[in-house]
Amino acid sequence: MNRLLLFLLLFSKVAITQDPWKLTADKIDPSNYYGVTVANGMIGIVSSPEPFKVKDVVLAGAYDLYGRGRVSNFLRSFNLLNMYLDIDGRRLDAKSATNMKQELDMRKASFTGSFDYGDKATVTYTYYSLRHLPYTVLMDVTITAKKDIAMGAASVMEAPDAMKDVQNYYNEIDRPHVVISLLSSVGKSPTGKLQLCASNTFLFSEPHGQEPRVIHEMWDNNMHLMKFSRKMKAGETYRFSIAGSSITSAHHDDPLNEAERWTIYAKLEGRERLLQFHQKAWDELWKSDIQIEGDAQAQQDVHSMLYHLYSFSREGTALSPSPMGLSGLGYNGHVFWDTELWMYPSILVLHPEIARSLVEYRFQRLDAASEMHFRKDSKAQCSPGKVQRPALKKLLYGH
Repeated sequence: MNRLLLFLLLFSKVAITQDPWKLTADKIDPSNYYGVTVANGMIGIVSSPEPFKVKDVVLAGAYDLYGRGRVSNFLRSFNLLNMYLDIDGRRLDAKSATNMKQELDMRKASFTGSFDYGDKATVTYTYYSLRHLPYTVLMDVTITAKKDIAMGAASVMEAPDAMKDVQNYYNEIDRPHVVISLLSSVGKSPTGKLQLCASNTFLFSEPHGQEPRVIHEMWDNNMHLMKFSRKMKAGETYRFSIAGSSITSAHHDDPLNEAERWTIYAKLEGRERLLQFHQKAWDELWKSDIQIEGDAQAQQDVHSMLYHLYSFSREGTALSPSPMGLSGLGYNGHVFWDTELWMYPSILVLHPEIARSLVEYRFQRLDAASEMHFRKDSKAQCSPGKVQRPALKKLLYGH
């Protein structure tokens, strides 16, 4: 547990404010940056020091043999929330940004970056891993023009290096009530064991029929994008979002169809309803809280601990968090005894419905564990794992 918190709390060497719900960094050092995560127990989005960028997208339950050693590792999924923003023909980055600040709001489970671009614009962007939609994420962007400007934005879909046989698709679904620009990609894990899929779309503020025209560009097999442009008057504020979904064949038999289906659903729901239900779900989680009086730093620390526990676990999944949760590929995503010793007890008290998923993760692996153990014991005449399973299930679940 301590290793988890040290990694996640210190995403930049800055003085942490005493707000009980917010961790804020106003001096972003790319050479000393660890990333902070928004996650919903299934999909984790890890921040980057560069505006509009995502360092990692991590899906719970998706493993394959690659990288270090001959063991299963967490897979990087498609980076489905990377984007870029141009103002008057110049692409914005960390070097061109001033007054840059990043903030994790644990109450709302959101990560926000904000900055100024000279005397031309003020920009904010916020990531959400939507709690009520297990495979869906959202990035919300707001631009306030200080002068008349021409802006252009693109959603960039990128495949991780280890992915094989990547195929990219673009489809524009035009209906009387909505136009959906659907950017999708599919590929195979390093051994070909799993199929990984992702899809995203723009959510615009304009009424139907007045949205910007979206253009698709195919760069290569590992990256493609969709983009739009717009002119803004001084003092005008413009808001748009990108909603996307990522899923693998470890989660669903038809992951491409499922990724696109969830993305289309998010488009039809709209930004306001997505955020409303996301916040409602987190309000329910925070009904189980630990409140400390007289020590603001301790209260913030405890909220950070609970936030990450809630973010890295989920009811009804039969999955259990690794020491690094969904914050990256540390520990290969493997689940150790740390979970039962340090994480499980507090989750059991505060949210037993989530704790059940952690127990179910172990329960479903009892046969494999028993088989492995008794392979080493040639004298064994039977497999106690199969005998003990019903008794253990009654002990754990009361039935």
